[in-house]
Amino acid sequence: MLRALGKITPTPGTPIQVTSLIAGAQASEPCHGVMIQARKGNVGVAYVGNSAMSRAAETGLFAQLAIPTANTIPSFTAALTLAPNAINLADLWIDVDSNGDGVIVSVLIA
Repeated sequence: MLRALGKITPTPGTPIQVTSLIAGAQASEPCHGVMIQARKGNVGVAYVGNSAMSRAAETGLFAQLAIPTANTIPSFTAALTLAPNAINLADLWIDVDSNGDGVIVSVLIA
């Protein structure tokens, strides 16, 4: 089942765990796949990383989502279709460069 989790709008420099969108989230929130897309109105870069991510040092990053344009909206996707529920959403964190910027998160779950 495809599930839209919603938007995450972190304070710049304060990463937010993707599971913050899930009421009663556990330490392990498994899914088949995830898509994280920059919000259309972003004016800075959005970052996808792990719990140790540092956008300044560029460590712990999985992706840097550039500023959207009229023709493109950057996204990060991960899927393990041969290993059901092998991705743990609790391992994904979001940070941004500018106030008000954020991402939209969708997941594929069993």
